[in-house]
Amino acid sequence: MRVLIVSHGFPPYGIAGVERVAHQTATSLAARGHDVTVLTRRPTQAPPTLALERDRVDGVPVIRIAGGDSTFGLFPGREDLLERIFERVLAEATPDVVVFAHLLHQSAGDVAVAQRWGIPTVLELHDFYTACPLAHLQRVDGSRCGGPEGGRACAAHCFGHQEQAEARWSLRALEFGQALRDADAVLAPSRFVAEYFAEARDAGAARTPIYVLGNGVGLPGVGGPRPVRRAPQEPLRLASVGVVTGHKGIHTVIQALRLAEIGEIHYTLFGKVVEDYADALRALAARVPGLTLQFAGAFQPAELPRLLTGIDLALVPSIVWETYSIAAREAFACGIPVVASRLGALPEAVRDGENGRLFEAGDARDLAGILHGLDADRDALAALANGIADGDWMTVDDRTDAVEALLSEVVAAGARRSGPARELAALRAAF
Repeated sequence: MRVLIVSHGFPPYGIAGVERVAHQTATSLAARGHDVTVLTRRPTQAPPTLALERDRVDGVPVIRIAGGDSTFGLFPGREDLLERIFERVLAEATPDVVVFAHLLHQSAGDVAVAQRWGIPTVLELHDFYTACPLAHLQRVDGSRCGGPEGGRACAAHCFGHQEQAEARWSLRALEFGQALRDADAVLAPSRFVAEYFAEARDAGAARTPIYVLGNGVGLPGVGGPRPVRRAPQEPLRLASVGVVTGHKGIHTVIQALRLAEIGEIHYTLFGKVVEDYADALRALAARVPGLTLQFAGAFQPAELPRLLTGIDLALVPSIVWETYSIAAREAFACGIPVVASRLGALPEAVRDGENGRLFEAGDARDLAGILHGLDADRDALAALANGIADGDWMTVDDRTDAVEALLSEVVAAGARRSGPARELAALRAAF
């Protein structure tokens, strides 16, 4: 098959979870003989115009739309121009199918453009961006949001300062909702995400169900649990993996460690750091006796098994609804139990008391009790590591098998036409 993968970012310019999954999909399909092209963005503050850069990343051709500032939190944001560029790429790559890994910095109208060309589309839902312009269903005041309410919630809680806010964000909800309904197949990484989007998709007479398919763990040299056998007198070693930013809830861990009064303990953060948040974490950590907090910074995925050597517990303390958590599965693949928030899709990964523990999101006291208990009972900690099962994580090959089969089915079924695309384009022209 000729496959076009569209993503907001792609290595080396994108290193977070979705970009890594897009890279895995592209390189894995290419390794199986498929003709894969990637279309991605590299927003910059200058120049304001958009230009195409061409590159090869790990053998895969990459077309990068460079220039133009980030459209995060904005709408409309160059949709018409982006759609013309997308159409140009379609004419060049002539794909059999388009996989939209993420629509940030792209246009929701790309789905309709592909269908006008008779090209089937697969839309992946790695986060809530299709419903929420801030991606995590978290309002600007930090509180969790139930959804856009047709754009009314966006206007009321996050973008009320913008001109024609309610009309603007209602239009966004319409456009992204239409893309969700029009796609020939939709992939969600968890049951939680599939169920969240099912109501909106079904309300618009969706053509196909939402398929649940987790993300693959592509770590070398892993393959099963390694029990923890740290002596009682040794300090626990904790880690969190991922971008160090506020919605990941690292501050909850540090607050919990202060309450737990464990004594000497090491906590390492692996991932790109948002400096303002890191400064706040350092200030919190300075008030916790015996805590060594280390910022290890960004890393290459292949390094993770080595980096996590000697770690007793992986912590996923998110305060927003996690849609999957690659970090939890990577920890399991390295034989490390996980302590996570009881929120979103995380309970689908962590079986409380078997391969990890769950605590109430943002509740430092609840987490403190768990950490204190595991520090005092190292046999219980080892039992959690022994409780990691083979099915707790998926290999990249297994996921590629499923993606390959789905793409073959979609291509065989053929494209379906979009109805309201012209009406939405007319509404957008008002802005």
